[in-house]
Amino acid sequence: MDGDGKPDRQRAKGRALLLLAGTLLAAGCHGRATAPAPERRSVHCGPVEIAQVADAIELRGTIAPLPDRDAQIAPQVAGRIVQLLAREGDRVAAGQPVARVDDSILVDQANEAQAVLEKVRAERRNADATHARTERVFEHGIAARQEVDDAATRAATARAAESEAEAVSKRARRQVERATVRSPITGVVVRLLRRPGELVDGTPATPVMEVADPSRLELVSDATASDLVRIEKGARAQLAVAALPETKWTGTVAAVSPAVDRTTGLGAVRVTVDLAAVTRPPIGALGTARIIVGAARSAPVVPKRALRSGVGVDADVVICGPDGIAHLRRVKRGVEAGDKVEATPLTAGELVALDPIGVADGAGIEIAK
Repeated sequence: MDGDGKPDRQRAKGRALLLLAGTLLAAGCHGRATAPAPERRSVHCGPVEIAQVADAIELRGTIAPLPDRDAQIAPQVAGRIVQLLAREGDRVAAGQPVARVDDSILVDQANEAQAVLEKVRAERRNADATHARTERVFEHGIAARQEVDDAATRAATARAAESEAEAVSKRARRQVERATVRSPITGVVVRLLRRPGELVDGTPATPVMEVADPSRLELVSDATASDLVRIEKGARAQLAVAALPETKWTGTVAAVSPAVDRTTGLGAVRVTVDLAAVTRPPIGALGTARIIVGAARSAPVVPKRALRSGVGVDADVVICGPDGIAHLRRVKRGVEAGDKVEATPLTAGELVALDPIGVADGAGIEIAK
């Protein structure tokens, strides 16, 4: 040691630095030893299955009767409605009176036409009798031929006037009959369109009610040209109605329009509803028809809730890896089969998360029992 003690101070400083380094190293080792393991999330998983699926087209439309079993009934004469003989929900038969229009003016016109008819009938009888007498006296050389011809002309004119008056009288009586509005079909009154006291003009523009036959129903929809060429008459369909979400129906394509509207580019498709189910869909209700357009094929399917939102047909699923790690995989959404949906490419037996929302790619997971 020299006089100022410098070597001793350096050795002391070195020991202090070594002690500090040892303390920090020990602290670092202790920290790594006591760090908690990353938390694993419990996830419900289900296996990918192979099922028979077929391509389908989904159309939206309305429930309607057959085209010839639905009628909006309009009076054939103008006037004021004085009575409605049927209400909504009433069953009516073909030819049954359902409403009456004020016929007082029509009755007067019919009576006037009948009076004219009686008058011309009397004139015709008189003309016939005169013609007959003239013929007899002509045969005895008393009357001239000109008198016979004139009598014959008057008789023919009288007969023509009688025929004309008969036609006018029949037309007037028919107008009186038309004041009683009758149902053209057997069915159920589905809508009342006019009330007593309202005016009608005698044209289809002022119907009083709509009658439809609910024994046979169809879903009527519009389809694009690209869908029309894929849909065949007789194809099977599954139908659902928004008003009855728990009830499903089967159906058959009854008609496919051979042309599209030049303005909208759409054509009509009619799907007959199988009404074997107890509950009938209400006429006019909105519904959907899922029409099968291809042959059945085997494909991997997963529960619908296993798909995370994607773009277009693309979606994501979370694979429950055997290593306890979540693996995000992009799939293509395909045909729906009940509560499952086609998802390719997946392999049968792979486990997918049934509650994938919030499960990140690479996260540690535990399969919930």
